[in-house]
Amino acid sequence: MIEMPIGRVAAAYAAHKTAAPVPAAPVKATGTEAAEAAAPESSFGAFLDRQVTQAVDTLKESERVSLAAVAGKASAQDVVRSVMAAEMTVQTVVAIRDRMVQAYQDIMRMAV
Repeated sequence: MIEMPIGRVAAAYAAHKTAAPVPAAPVKATGTEAAEAAAPESSFGAFLDRQVTQAVDTLKESERVSLAAVAGKASAQDVVRSVMAAEMTVQTVVAIRDRMVQAYQDIMRMAV
């Protein structure tokens, strides 16, 4: 597995997020495609931004529930549920990061 500091990845993401967005060409959906795409994303960057935000929110919620349990305000079941959700989120983020690094390395190995 390739080790990359998460701070470096976060800084690169933040730098890319603040860069001027590239307008996406509109795609017209017909038939069943229109029904399946109820709320289409404007770009891959917007989709990625939403997913990262949801992952961070899941981790914050897990911390909040854990602290509430320490204070005696949350049940053990709530803590287990939130910790499992946070664990799945972290595993998913790590798997996606690993695939992105692997894809980058594959591109860098290509002969031009």
